Amino acid sequence: MLATFYHQFEEALHREKIVTHSSWQTYAGQLFFYVCSTLPAPLLTNQLMETGERLTTDTKLQPECIYVRSDDVQHVYRFRFRVPDEKQFCCGNLCEDCFLLRQNESGTA
Repeated sequence: MLATFYHQFEEALHREKIVTHSSWQTYAGQLFFYVCSTLPAPLLTNQLMETGERLTTDTKLQPECIYVRSDDVQHVYRFRFRVPDEKQFCCGNLCEDCFLLRQNESGTA
């Protein structure tokens, strides 16, 4: 399922002409996104995040984009779609996403 998001993400970037060439590489278990773009790195980072957020609307997934380095028009990012961490305990602050409320809603408490 996640592979679909990565593919749609890459297609959207090419369709919107944000990038001219892209590829994914895995090193030490981390996924790196190599892109060629005429945009400067800070602006490209914003475009990557906006595209990722648009794709994950109405899902729990969140894009995470970390700039690594640039060389002329080639940029490298550590990019991933991640599921946010959920609380596994009650901290006693009556949070909106309290673990105890989730237990009660599912009928297991």
